[in-house]
Amino acid sequence: MTQFYLTPFSLSVLNVALMLMLLVAFLLRMPGKLPATRNLLTFLLGVNVVFVAFFYIFSSLDLEGVRVAWWALHSVVFFILFLIQFTYHYPRTLFTTEAQKVFRLSMVVSLLVYLFYLYHTTLIEPVFDPNGNLFVYLGTHEIGILVGIELLWVMVVLARQVKNLRQRAKTEDGDKLLVTCNQISAIKKLSLILISPVVLVALIILAYLDLASWGVVGHLLGTGLMVFVLLFTVVYLNNALEPSTLLVKMVGMSLGAILVLLGFSSAITLDVYHDTYLSLKQVEIERSHDKLSLGDYTTLPEDIAYIEHDDELLLARGIKATMLSGKIRDWQSGWQFRQLNGNDTDHYYIAYTIEIDGADYEIGYRYQDYRAYIHEMALPLLKIVIGAVLLVVIAFPLFFRLSLFRPLQRLLRGVDSIEQGNLDVVIPVSVRDEIGGLTQSFNSMASSVRVAREKLRTAYDYQLDLTEAYSRFVPKEILSTLNKQSILELGLGDNVRKEMTVLFSDIRSFTTISESMTPEEIFNFINSYLQNVGPIVRRHGGYIDKYIGDAVMALFPGGPDDALATAIDMQKQARQFNKQQQGTGQETVELRIGVGIHTGELMLGTIGEPQRMEGTVISDAVNLASRIEGLTKLYNAPILISFATYDKLQHPDNFDIRRLDRVRVKGKQQWVEIIEVLDGLNDSDRQQRLELRGNFNKAVEAFQQEKFTEALALFQDLKQRNEEDMAVEVYIERCEQFIELGIPSDWDGAVKL
Repeated sequence: MTQFYLTPFSLSVLNVALMLMLLVAFLLRMPGKLPATRNLLTFLLGVNVVFVAFFYIFSSLDLEGVRVAWWALHSVVFFILFLIQFTYHYPRTLFTTEAQKVFRLSMVVSLLVYLFYLYHTTLIEPVFDPNGNLFVYLGTHEIGILVGIELLWVMVVLARQVKNLRQRAKTEDGDKLLVTCNQISAIKKLSLILISPVVLVALIILAYLDLASWGVVGHLLGTGLMVFVLLFTVVYLNNALEPSTLLVKMVGMSLGAILVLLGFSSAITLDVYHDTYLSLKQVEIERSHDKLSLGDYTTLPEDIAYIEHDDELLLARGIKATMLSGKIRDWQSGWQFRQLNGNDTDHYYIAYTIEIDGADYEIGYRYQDYRAYIHEMALPLLKIVIGAVLLVVIAFPLFFRLSLFRPLQRLLRGVDSIEQGNLDVVIPVSVRDEIGGLTQSFNSMASSVRVAREKLRTAYDYQLDLTEAYSRFVPKEILSTLNKQSILELGLGDNVRKEMTVLFSDIRSFTTISESMTPEEIFNFINSYLQNVGPIVRRHGGYIDKYIGDAVMALFPGGPDDALATAIDMQKQARQFNKQQQGTGQETVELRIGVGIHTGELMLGTIGEPQRMEGTVISDAVNLASRIEGLTKLYNAPILISFATYDKLQHPDNFDIRRLDRVRVKGKQQWVEIIEVLDGLNDSDRQQRLELRGNFNKAVEAFQQEKFTEALALFQDLKQRNEEDMAVEVYIERCEQFIELGIPSDWDGAVKL
């Protein structure tokens, strides 16, 4: 005879197993799983094994198969270790070293306890509990205790996670603080949900000790844990570390809700069938009252297995003994469960006692007939459960995809298009519900944004033109130096102190040149020259602060190397300009410029009054740079720099220089050493001065040491070799003057100009 019968409990735990299977399938398909999710997946696989084993235990009367199922069920003690690891990694990895040690220690303890359980169950025979419809090994509660301890440790780790997150939250703000608060809320919810298994484990331990009913355990395992799994799934998917989809959540919640309802309805329905079966048998016994009183036992219904009176079998169908023996226990509603011949399920009976003429008669039915009846009633319910699962898994995604997710995906693609700057997007309205209304609103919003974009684009283009126009009068570099985003932010008195290199350039003899020109020709000449100067300055990282007639003042935030490179290119451009003028065949004048450079701290800011202000620089460094530029005429040197500028060059070897003089310029008490940059000369003059640079340095050194006669001889020799060197002429005049008139008593080698 078959040994497998469905019961209310087996259908209940089957619902949980099905829900867990789908949850495990979802986690398996999730890409890029983090350690927390991998540990949770392993734990859920173990829990699924538990409920599949419970399904078999609640349904089977095969003793050996039940023993193996109990062994498989208790392997959960290993899988709970991964739940502990999950709590160490969710939502953040916590106490890594401790987690590893706990895993190794608990694995060893679990293995020892599990091996003891296997040994224990081979020494004792299982006991059949009719209230739970299952075989149990009473007294084997060691694994239950260990599982309870492991679950309590899970709660401890979760509490520590909350404490750790609260400490982090004190140093966070904005989006990070919001995420941390959500994680704390998720852990609290998971902790409340995980309390349920602790209660169930405690109840199972009491059932092992024969202090609680396995029927109550069966109900909690089914309907109770189904709610637990559903809540756990919803909370975790809403707070998973990896992204999930709305489709999975809706299908999962729908399936969970349906399985919960089917679990309750199956349990209630099978309880009704159970009561119906017992009621039918009681009616059958009542109808046999007369036959029993007359001793007519042969015509009684065939499903009656035995009739017992005063320990004597009056009717025995399949029972060879003349006396009843074995265990007997109360069952339900006045019925009793009688177990003959140990664990031979063919000799399990349910019996009802009736009183006839003051005597008690025990009417017995085969227990397997009862199980077969319940099994037959449960099969349609099983088909409904499986059909509901298939319907939800197959039909619901299709329905939701067509009516909900496809329109939502179109909306999301529209949002992505707008984020990428494509505003020419129109989404078709395929449904007339809230999503359809949202789609229409999105299209209207996109249309409004397109109109606004065109207005903004027009305003932006105008603003760009306006900003560009302003930048021609107020350099952008001044705004950036003053840390301003726009000229609109510029205010009177804004200033900043900064070290810069200042360059002054001037056209020599411009007054003489302009005398032969009309005003229009003068403007054309200056603009033609300055159009070549501006790009050179910008190319080397500088910017023109102002034009002073034919003179140019430029600033170089990057350092003096940039300013020297600009000055050299300006001299080259001037020579190129002269060459082009000569090629026209018209009467022209030679363009010659002088450049002076000094490096120092200056104040850059705005001056004026609220109705009329301008950006400028104010500093002694600016005045000194202007004075140095003026000395280029005296020494006929294209480029002069201060020693402060030379001292701050990053690559001084890139330039050919000649230390020229010590001068005390107008308005300065301290003398300044000026240096000539020979790279500004044409090739022949540059080469000649480089060849004579050593002799020039000796002559200048003799002059500084007040050896004027010796210095005069050296300078006169230099003049004979290069008559174009104006600096030699200057020194000859000084030497002759000092030889004739003497020097002041406080002379320090510097000449006051």
